[in-house]
Amino acid sequence: MVEKMNKRKGIILAIVGAALWGTSGTAAEMLYQNPNINTFWLVGVRSWLAGLSLLAISFLTKGKKTLTIFQDKHDLLSGILYAIFGILGVQFTYFYTVKSSNAPTATVLVFLAPVLVIAYMALKSRQLPRRIDLISIAVAIIGTAILVTNGNFSSLAVSPRTLIWGFFSALTQAIAVVMPAKLFKKYSTMTILAWGLLLSGILFTPFIIFMPAQHVTFKEWTLVIYIVIAGTILAYTLYLSSVVYISAGLASMLEAFEPLVATILSVGLLGSDFGIMKMVGGSLIIFATFLQVIPSPRPGKLHRDHL
Repeated sequence: MVEKMNKRKGIILAIVGAALWGTSGTAAEMLYQNPNINTFWLVGVRSWLAGLSLLAISFLTKGKKTLTIFQDKHDLLSGILYAIFGILGVQFTYFYTVKSSNAPTATVLVFLAPVLVIAYMALKSRQLPRRIDLISIAVAIIGTAILVTNGNFSSLAVSPRTLIWGFFSALTQAIAVVMPAKLFKKYSTMTILAWGLLLSGILFTPFIIFMPAQHVTFKEWTLVIYIVIAGTILAYTLYLSSVVYISAGLASMLEAFEPLVATILSVGLLGSDFGIMKMVGGSLIIFATFLQVIPSPRPGKLHRDHL
């Protein structure tokens, strides 16, 4: 009975966390209706506010352990690289993809990250991908082709800029998944995220100063605060807490609520263009992620001449 309740709790935490990520994309899309709001300013402000907030929480819950990473130069360097190429990279590329297209398209393209992780892990371990991994890659490629062409393979339904930034969004997301694993285990996820977000804010401070958003209304500031509190702090906290009660595989499947919520809100509130064929393509990309949790034996190592 207790196990069932814990699993239900974990599922709810994962769904709510993923859904909040989805709402942050729509909130950003609403902000971009003001042409004076740019991605550099939004990422910088979000990083500062979310970083300081998470750092305060980390100090309250972990005390001086929050500073432990500064005692190891190697870990500190790894944390800095993760902050730049992972946290900062993910934020900027995702929000820029939203700006050049819409929240549903940007959110679905991020789901190509597992395909890149599969390729990286195969090369790193010199092992052929599992059969289910190869099927997953094929499904993701087909889904992407349908998404970006709207089913008409003679032309693109999204701009080349959206496609390029969407790819980099998936790439930085893959980096954010692979790079910090050891740091998370050693120092806790919240602490690393807090320092990473704060460093991102520091690096983007010149853009906040020299490229400030002009004529930001009270409503728009409310959306920024929403992205910080709900779309960052609560989303990360709830989602990462879910893996205490459920498997990482199940949690990753429930991430599908992120593009689902982003699509419903973006189309319903903003009238974004995300027709039937794009939904089909997006669904295939998300389904490719689901395939990752299917148990499958891994083949032998790659020969060097395959690399």
